[in-house]
Amino acid sequence: MSGRHWVRNAGSAQVLELGGQLREMLVLFDVDGTLLDGGRVIVDTMEQAFLAAGETPPDPEAVKGIIGLSLPEMVDKLAAHLPRDLRNKILAGYRFRYFDAIERQDEAPVFPGAETAILRLRRHGIPLGITTGKSRRSLTHMLDTMGWHHHFRTLQCAEDNPSKPDRTMVWKAMFDADRRARHTILVGDSRYDMRMAANAGIRAIGVSWGYNPPEELLAEGAIGIARDFDHLTEMLLTLAGSWAEALEA
Repeated sequence: MSGRHWVRNAGSAQVLELGGQLREMLVLFDVDGTLLDGGRVIVDTMEQAFLAAGETPPDPEAVKGIIGLSLPEMVDKLAAHLPRDLRNKILAGYRFRYFDAIERQDEAPVFPGAETAILRLRRHGIPLGITTGKSRRSLTHMLDTMGWHHHFRTLQCAEDNPSKPDRTMVWKAMFDADRRARHTILVGDSRYDMRMAANAGIRAIGVSWGYNPPEELLAEGAIGIARDFDHLTEMLLTLAGSWAEALEA
């Protein structure tokens, strides 16, 4: 996305250093397509699950386009033409193969710059959370691999919540972190992230490196599109600073 800014109403790039008041903000991160480049594993595993069930695999782009939904909802969309027993077989086959695939990885395929951004936001005292359609097992594996558990105040995943774009994940995250909607922002790469944010009454920033195009994220209500993690961090710190200034006024 070099040379294109994809920003709308994102504010100045200047970081406002306002100490502890930045902690009024809560930043919620999606995982696949936002922090983690898990698209290839998801597509390959879905293909294997369909083949094992004796069915023709879906187009890879169709799979990528719905990453963000929880797994049962993904399978229902991709296999809507199949009876429930076959969809359940695909679902079970996917789970078995996916856990095996990710747990054989030496490192989580985290996007370059993700860890630096997380560390920088935490140094500013900004609480972070995760809202993902991933299972708790795969989320825990990623956090264990990266040593990230202590960075996140709230973890919302598929077992405990309805699938995106339902607002429940966001509301539970705000309750855990004791934050209001006006000071909460979601970072995600999919239309489902943007819709979930709108349903929960919070703002959202889209990222340019995920599985849905920036134009679609803006159309779904993103207040801006981050070019990379450095740009994302500046956008978040600027927003946090502006909210802290409003509290002082």
